[in-house]
Amino acid sequence: MNNLKLAYVTTYIHDVAPLRSAVKSLRDRYGEFFTIQVRTGEDLLYEDAVRSFIEFASNSHIVIFHLMGEPPYFEEIVSTVKKAGVPIFAGTIGARYSLNLRSISTVSQKDYDLILDYTNYGGVKNFENLILYLANKFLGTTYDVIPPEKPQWHGIYHPDFEKIPTLQEYMAKKYIAGRPTIGVWFHQTHWQSGDTTFVDEVIREIERHEANVIPVFFTSASDPISSGEGLEWVIETYFMKDGRVLVDAVISLLMFSLSMYMGQATSAENILKERLNVPILKAILTWNTFEDWNNSTQGLSIIDLPPNVVMPEFNGNIITVPVAAKSFSDWDPITGARVVRFSPIPERIRKLVSLAIKWALLKHKPNSEKRVAIIFHNYPPRNDTIGDAFGLDSPSSVLNLLKELKSRGYKVDHIPDDGQKLIEEFMQRLTNDRRWINLKGMAERAVAKVSSEQYEKWFMELPVDVREKIEKQWGKPPGGLFVYEGEILIPGIINGNVFIGLQPPRGFLEDPASIYHSPDIPPPHHYYAYYRWIRDVFKADVIFHIGKHGTLEWLPGKSVGLSSSCFPDFMIADLPHVYPYIINNPGEGTQAKRRSYCCIIDHLVPVMTKADLYEELAELEVLLQEYYHAKVSDQAKIPALMEQIWAKVEQAKLCDDLGINKEEAFSNFDYFIEKLHGYLHEISDTLVNDGLHVLGQPPEGDRLDRYLVALTRLSNGDVPSLREAIAELKGYDFNELQENIGKASIKGRANGDIIEEVDDLSLKLIKRFHELGFKKEVIDNITIELLGGTSEKIRRCLEYIADFLVPALRDTKNELLHAISACEAAYIPPGPSGSPTRGMADILPTGRNFYSVDPRAIPSQAAWRVGMSLAQALIERYLKDEGKYPESVGIVVWATDAMKNKGDDIAEILYLMGVKPIWEKTSGRVVGLEVIPLNELKRPRIDVVVRASGLFRDTFPNIIHLIDEAVEMVANLDEPLEMNYIAKHVKSDISELISRGLDPEEAKSQALLRVFSDRPGAYGCGVSELIDSKNWRSQKDLAEVYITWGCYAYSRRKYGFHSPELFKKRLSGIELTVKNIDTREYDLLSGDDWYDAHGGMDVTIKVLTGKAPRSYYGDSSDPDRVKVRSTQEEIKHVFRARLLNPKWINGMKRHGYKGAGDLSRALDFVFGWDATEEAIEDWMYEELAKKYALNPEMQEWMKKVNPYALQNILERLMEAIERGMWQASGEIKAKLRSLYLSLEGLLEDKAGKI
Repeated sequence: MNNLKLAYVTTYIHDVAPLRSAVKSLRDRYGEFFTIQVRTGEDLLYEDAVRSFIEFASNSHIVIFHLMGEPPYFEEIVSTVKKAGVPIFAGTIGARYSLNLRSISTVSQKDYDLILDYTNYGGVKNFENLILYLANKFLGTTYDVIPPEKPQWHGIYHPDFEKIPTLQEYMAKKYIAGRPTIGVWFHQTHWQSGDTTFVDEVIREIERHEANVIPVFFTSASDPISSGEGLEWVIETYFMKDGRVLVDAVISLLMFSLSMYMGQATSAENILKERLNVPILKAILTWNTFEDWNNSTQGLSIIDLPPNVVMPEFNGNIITVPVAAKSFSDWDPITGARVVRFSPIPERIRKLVSLAIKWALLKHKPNSEKRVAIIFHNYPPRNDTIGDAFGLDSPSSVLNLLKELKSRGYKVDHIPDDGQKLIEEFMQRLTNDRRWINLKGMAERAVAKVSSEQYEKWFMELPVDVREKIEKQWGKPPGGLFVYEGEILIPGIINGNVFIGLQPPRGFLEDPASIYHSPDIPPPHHYYAYYRWIRDVFKADVIFHIGKHGTLEWLPGKSVGLSSSCFPDFMIADLPHVYPYIINNPGEGTQAKRRSYCCIIDHLVPVMTKADLYEELAELEVLLQEYYHAKVSDQAKIPALMEQIWAKVEQAKLCDDLGINKEEAFSNFDYFIEKLHGYLHEISDTLVNDGLHVLGQPPEGDRLDRYLVALTRLSNGDVPSLREAIAELKGYDFNELQENIGKASIKGRANGDIIEEVDDLSLKLIKRFHELGFKKEVIDNITIELLGGTSEKIRRCLEYIADFLVPALRDTKNELLHAISACEAAYIPPGPSGSPTRGMADILPTGRNFYSVDPRAIPSQAAWRVGMSLAQALIERYLKDEGKYPESVGIVVWATDAMKNKGDDIAEILYLMGVKPIWEKTSGRVVGLEVIPLNELKRPRIDVVVRASGLFRDTFPNIIHLIDEAVEMVANLDEPLEMNYIAKHVKSDISELISRGLDPEEAKSQALLRVFSDRPGAYGCGVSELIDSKNWRSQKDLAEVYITWGCYAYSRRKYGFHSPELFKKRLSGIELTVKNIDTREYDLLSGDDWYDAHGGMDVTIKVLTGKAPRSYYGDSSDPDRVKVRSTQEEIKHVFRARLLNPKWINGMKRHGYKGAGDLSRALDFVFGWDATEEAIEDWMYEELAKKYALNPEMQEWMKKVNPYALQNILERLMEAIERGMWQASGEIKAKLRSLYLSLEGLLEDKAGKI
């Protein structure tokens, strides 16, 4: 061979352009003394490119692999080349040494080290000298060769500078004092490879806004090749001068976590807060082409999410929009590869820069001039639900915001006396509830109006496709909702420079017929006009949405990586967005982060406390104690006690709960007592919220003590459970107590009573510790004083309380402080999320911009253990109920659960199928699956149909693929069909589909589909919307909507495959359904999602098959002791522990309007479960009616604080009667009707007097 032949494979796109330039330069200088063929990993997806390359490589002088991960056909290329005797170099990108790749390499150590430096240092000059070196080595030429040269690893880049300037040189030409300044940072490889077109566009756009820009490239401090200086050094060198921070906001074009750019033993979050303290806006570089991204309903792909979204969230980045997309050149005749660049998306860059400038201006504008919009959620759009926010007293929280704003110099004209007064101000103005007032009255109460002419101009700024969608649904602008005499009416109040408004109605209840066919209807004209008015007329500098959750982030559009045609994108526009959000719902909070570009300020869950027993249940507990005492010391009393106990059981309507009648109970009364006592203890031991949280207010006094008890019930990492530690000190086996709660000990005490004693001691111990100031030196004394001894475990628990929990709870004040700091463009530090009372107290304190989880690490190994337990308990329960294994299980999965518990549900699904994850040892990421042999599984493989939420679809596409892979693995196993229900069903479906005309490949593809979710770009199951609209006649209507909204299949091969018939077939085969719950911080009567998804599945199966499936709830609120209850049992459990419990009701009453509104919503949720599941018995409706509506004291309280809540409660109860769901007595009916009519008159009079 007279010419050097070099074969080069890279998975690093930045190699190709400098390689091409090096080849061209050498040929210009020395002629064509060599030939080269380059392939990227993506080039090798093409069969022709693979075959031509293998042929070339087999006859080359050397093959170089520069890799991060294996490219396609890697093993075949290596094997073929080795057989041909061609030398191989294989090195890792950005690493000094890879044992695996070094073992593949056949070059000498000297050559290995040299080639590794040339390739990893990169750039045109290094590639030129690499080629010259190889020519000298293989051809015997004598070219002058320069050793590998380290490139510039960091510096300021601007297209107007030929050379890299110092900060002083740059500022002299490009910095104008007084202007907002945006920092831009991007990776050094973009600069070195010349892939900076998108960076240039960002720079130019910032300058078009008459703002300063300081663009900086750098590399990772953890990179063993570059040994970069690290993020702190970059900030101090380029973004600071004379100790002063120069930038007001930073646009990050970096991928992955900023932690990789730090030096050893440093925290990116601490540096960003302490040294920089400005918002970091993450701009997305998508690996999709522009066309693929633009045309996709998904937006970002699986490979885009971790580096562009998930990992940056761990550093508190505000996620924004795609600003560049991957583009390919044609096949390059010089290298044989395609040059890959990131091409700018100009319109998205304009969006990003405008948003960054708005954030930056918050650093410049005096607080006294800033205008703040605060938006209450209001769904359903009724007067009883203003400030709808789970677990949060939103009116009182906004009051606290107003106080803090005023104290920091914002213009707030007046501060209402309390949250109740704030709501009363709203009721004097226009609200979203149009039932009590005519259009003229609405116009008189509106805080502002938007003329048709103005709205027309705004409307015409929208993309054409968006305008067409809105007009098709809602008519020509300005539409008909909230319009009077051609003007759009704006609800809300203005208080100085603060606008407090209500999120506009979403549209489903305004056009209920659309629910049957359009899960993704656009919001009405009024919705868009409202947000435009806030931005362009009120001229808000920053906007708040208060609490979980609103509708903005759920509007139609791409899942992540939004375009200008996505509704959340143009609604929020370029407004800095701050969103206080409950810490235990990372899924829906993440939705807000990724689809409305917000900075989350997480807030505490309400104080949690034991439910305890009350009324008849408490009286029954007393009788049980008397029974135990009589068994030991006075057996003559037992017959009378038996009758008294049974009478009280009947009075409390416990017979059905326990599944027993009097004859059965009396046939073995001791067993009945054990069962009854265990049931009562489960109710008593359940955690319920004691009222609501108020933003920025730490729990104090007795509520702090009870919260600390709740937070230490379970172990927290290596900190033991306090109550288990106390039980151990007292000589009890806590597991034995829990497993046999109702069983009596030899001394006549039930195990449940012993647990109650332990809980009381826990509270006494913490109270005493609190009285003594949580000083660690008193720990041994107080434990000996109260417990008669001490132990290392108890000491460890109390030290944890003193060192961590108490300070963390006191830091709850940061919720308020950080919320206002965000208005001043401060960096809000990130923090973990989850359920603090589920052994996750370490996620505290609140007030941070929470993050979720790396989707590649789901399910975790801990979740695998819980998931196996859930699956086993579910199977055992079904075997008990039906005497056989289920062939097909339907399971509802949500993103929030997966984020909090790291994948319990996913583990359960895999274990039901008989498949186990394979974890990478170092990262804990799931890298594959393995089949559990039948002899180990000891049962059939069970088919699983998954109804995933739309949010799960968006955030965990990799898990959908994992489940799909598991289905195919199991379907392909050669096993008896009676032991493999998946294979049984798939084979049957393939035959059926082929008989209907599908080709075998497509038939198999459809037969394997098991994961169903919402229509691409849409969210929800539709059932709750239909029930709220009252536009349904029978369960058949509910099923119709459930199928319409959820008949979209997802797999590795299909995205949103629309097939109602396939969905119906899968549902028809389901024998049991399950939804898991992993915390008592909320439950299935806490929101409408539960009956929407799970109740919707059950009612649809019943309509399709004529028989309701077995329906269950898996309870892993204590991960070490999972339980499975039927849905009916779970509803009754929650009903007794919370909804009828005076402790919970009184806690809600402390919060006035919002507490009453939450009681009203509870009736909505109860009604929803009865509509779908027929789960609410007559006595349950009657008890609710007596406690919530007919109790005179409750009536007066509701009339005073929130009469609209009482009106809704009455309306729901009467609707249940009218639909035949509740067979109420004539007396109850008459009382409800009379009260409703009198209240209706009161509300009409109230509206008329405003």
